[in-house]
Amino acid sequence: MARASPVQTAAPQPGVLPRDATPTTATNPETTTATTTTDDFELHLTLSLNLPSNTCMPTIAPDKYGWVPPSECDALYLYYPSFGAAIAAAVIFGLLTMAHFVQATMYKAGFVWVMIMGVSWETIAYAVRAFSAHNQQNEPVVTVAQMFILLAPLWVNAFDYMVLARMIHFFIPERRIGLFKPSLLAKTFVLLDFVSFVVQAIGGFMATGTDEQEMNGIHIYMGGIGLQEFFIMCFLMLAVQFHRLMLKLERAGRLSIEKLNWRRLLYALYGSLLAITVRIIYRLVEFSAGYHEANPIPYHEWYMYVFDGIPIALAILIWNIAPPGAVLQGPDAKMPSSGIGKWLCCNGCGCCGRCCCRSCRKPRKGRHNLQRLSDHDIYGGDVPLQSRESSPYRDTYTTRR
Repeated sequence: MARASPVQTAAPQPGVLPRDATPTTATNPETTTATTTTDDFELHLTLSLNLPSNTCMPTIAPDKYGWVPPSECDALYLYYPSFGAAIAAAVIFGLLTMAHFVQATMYKAGFVWVMIMGVSWETIAYAVRAFSAHNQQNEPVVTVAQMFILLAPLWVNAFDYMVLARMIHFFIPERRIGLFKPSLLAKTFVLLDFVSFVVQAIGGFMATGTDEQEMNGIHIYMGGIGLQEFFIMCFLMLAVQFHRLMLKLERAGRLSIEKLNWRRLLYALYGSLLAITVRIIYRLVEFSAGYHEANPIPYHEWYMYVFDGIPIALAILIWNIAPPGAVLQGPDAKMPSSGIGKWLCCNGCGCCGRCCCRSCRKPRKGRHNLQRLSDHDIYGGDVPLQSRESSPYRDTYTTRR
């Protein structure tokens, strides 16, 4: 409010424009002040309304690595990321990648490529994170590192599904658990894992947007890892059923000597699933508590390494200690196809007159040049074959000699 003598003029209230206000100037023997005019107020209000709501006005200059305090609007990290810890994690996961590649080559276990993908993603994640620790204002680099860290464990989870399916096919004489054949079990849970992967990827990308998109992305990501844990619990029920069945077969003496080492793989499977579950619980607690000072998890880097990096490294290392390829050897180790992929391919693209499945496009052997025989026989049944003329609808298939 501006004071004048001998008349007092009220200052405009917020959001209300004064009517019939005219510029006035009051003079006092001691002080001289000017009241706020209508034009000045309208100009001030217009400027304040036209300013962008998400304008970033940093008050502290970044250091040589781009770090600013979390209170700054351009801060991408809520803590000072450790370059050394990221390098150490990248080296550890790189060594695990090489170990799995060597074991897959030694035992000729082609399905280990799924695990190699998961370990490779972890290696890339921490290598990029080390680069971002010295480039903390580079938002795309920080986003790539975070996305790889969040999504890489899904490959390890899918590998666990595939190992149990192969164990069922290898150890159980009936080669099935309830209604599930091994190939169907593997493809079902890998498909569910892929659904969880898509949901988590969508949530992760949305979490890098504006404040509203960030919260929606966090909620979607939490739903994705919740689905992942639900599928793990359903899968664990099948693993326990496999355990009970193997105990019965062992007591009945129905297992050969080379198939008595089933416990090693099953306990490794339990350990890997437990490590992944610890990591999922950590992520649920981290995101559900929110990003405020009352939640210390987002403001301290060691939480991520202890409850995310170490559990996933253990889930991967377990399969180096007990490699499935060393046990699943012989003719029973090869999994037959469930036929789902062929059915979806051949029936899914049959509506457009084309087929993307190679096995469906391939003609039957020895019949690709046969011509259709006539539906009408001009000869009667009393005419011998040697007296008949050759039919124009004969087999034109020729073989190369």
